[in-house]
Amino acid sequence: MRLSKFKVCKYRNIQDSGWIDVNDITAFVGQNEAGKSNLFEALHCLNPYVEGAAYDTSEDWPIDDWGGRQDSEGTLVCEAYFDLNESDIADLFGQGVLGQEARDEDEYDEYDDDAEDDEDAEEAEVQPPIDLPETVRVYAWRCYGDQTGFEIENSEALGLDAERASEWAEENTPKFVLIHDYEMSGTQVELTDLRTRWDQHGRENRHLLSNDDQTILVVLDLAQIDIDEFIDKGATAEGRTVRSFDKRAASAYLTQQFQKLWTQKAVRFEIEIDGPTLNIFAVDEAIGFPVRLNRRSTGFRWYVSFAWKFTHASGGEYQNCILLLEEPGIHLHYSGQRDLLRAFEDLSATNTILYTTHLASMVDQANPERVRIVESRDNNHLAITHGVVSSQTAPMAVIETALGLTPDLSGMLGNRKVLIVEGGTDALIISKLSGVLIASGKEGLSDQIYLWPAQTASKTPMYAAFAIGQKWDAGVLLDSDSAGQDAKKKIAAMDLKEVADADGSVFRTLMLGDASGIKKTDVAIEDLFPDDFYRGCVNTAYGLAIQDTDLPVDGSTMIATRVEKVLKNKHSMSLDKKRVLAEMLKQFDTWSEVQHLPEGTAAAAESLFRKINGAFET
Repeated sequence: MRLSKFKVCKYRNIQDSGWIDVNDITAFVGQNEAGKSNLFEALHCLNPYVEGAAYDTSEDWPIDDWGGRQDSEGTLVCEAYFDLNESDIADLFGQGVLGQEARDEDEYDEYDDDAEDDEDAEEAEVQPPIDLPETVRVYAWRCYGDQTGFEIENSEALGLDAERASEWAEENTPKFVLIHDYEMSGTQVELTDLRTRWDQHGRENRHLLSNDDQTILVVLDLAQIDIDEFIDKGATAEGRTVRSFDKRAASAYLTQQFQKLWTQKAVRFEIEIDGPTLNIFAVDEAIGFPVRLNRRSTGFRWYVSFAWKFTHASGGEYQNCILLLEEPGIHLHYSGQRDLLRAFEDLSATNTILYTTHLASMVDQANPERVRIVESRDNNHLAITHGVVSSQTAPMAVIETALGLTPDLSGMLGNRKVLIVEGGTDALIISKLSGVLIASGKEGLSDQIYLWPAQTASKTPMYAAFAIGQKWDAGVLLDSDSAGQDAKKKIAAMDLKEVADADGSVFRTLMLGDASGIKKTDVAIEDLFPDDFYRGCVNTAYGLAIQDTDLPVDGSTMIATRVEKVLKNKHSMSLDKKRVLAEMLKQFDTWSEVQHLPEGTAAAAESLFRKINGAFET
């Protein structure tokens, strides 16, 4: 079951967020105090994994409507829809939730007659076979002063018993895990004092304890250890012996779960208990020396807290719960942030992940559809914008930085025609060929068009989304291969046409093969040159003698891909395009007129520039 959309109203600085669509991974980008934390905390209370979390009118009611607080009871705060997958739907209809009317349908009479003849029918509750619906949704809501309500949308039309279906929804709707406090100190804990603090707040109010206290209780829960029994065991020799086994089991389990999410180096945990004092040590496998957790970096301690809380909420199976992460990776090195994004990708197969960030490195450029811009409007009220579109400079600064822009550069680009290309190599080759053609009196790239290199084809949709959102006069040139086609589809599916059409602006998507007239199935920027030219540059760069007959004739028609296969299969080498480009640049230095270009290059380049220029003229 997956969260598909939610809405928050009357909560702190949120009057009405509007419906917010979410993906398997969704990034909320915005400045401090815009309301990102408020949004997550309201959503978390809808179905929290921490018992006792609830809305409090004395703290959560909007301050600019303080007079209405006296009538806040029953006011809706958060509502959400969850989509059931095929397995969920089968489980729902297999749990005896069919309404009596559906069970009495004539179409089941024959089935029921057969069941009466079966001597085992009376020993098991058997549901008649039915055609399961393709789509079923759970609707959940929570108000001030109330518990969360659950229902299956259109349960009567689906032939379900509404009450029993609601019970199923309450039991199976995924829990929200909110991780926002990074101050897990990792210092020693006196278990007797922890028990006292917990009792003072009430055992049902674990969420009121500090992050340190909550984490230690998570540790004990994961080891299936009751804190009262654990403390009592310390009173006898036999009890202390049993407790030593408990802590070893806990250490092994916590190490195993942490290593699934932390890939930078191998680490194991050792829980040590002396009387009522509990310490957690982290041991780098390469060093073998234990260091108390409080002496490790803040980023490492955050990852520990994240891993253990997630493990606790998902029952160790890493399934179904929804992660709400505030500013994840803020204490991590860049490589750690990349690891974290990769961990998100892996977890998204079984979990929905929502996170806030103001770090450019935590925005995945290959997936602009995952971005939600958080703005502050109308007396500091939260507003959500889907996609990388905003008129406010603060949230857009994150996107600009992710795309390698400065405010000055983004302003300059906005006043020009902008063509996004897949990378720096594309920009260099296009610029060189354009210069040679223009010097010979032929059509080159218009000097009004600025080339804006993305890093790869997969990241061009983020650049496109930014250009569309800023209403630039822009387009993108993509290779005619599978990566280019995927990027084209993603750009078309971003649902930003209304933004572009609002002032009559148009965003163009050009495919290199069609634009250049090259008769190949797959076409990349290197295919503007004849295959022999590129093969010669590779031979010079690597000191090889690859022949035309060595190139494979099956698979891709792109020369770079064909050469790469030869390098891998015959020479155990990988293709370094920068190395080859260095040799190409040496050739470029000898070209000043069209006749210097390799055969066929001028015609393909001129066709390409004519198509680009014509697209921007229209």
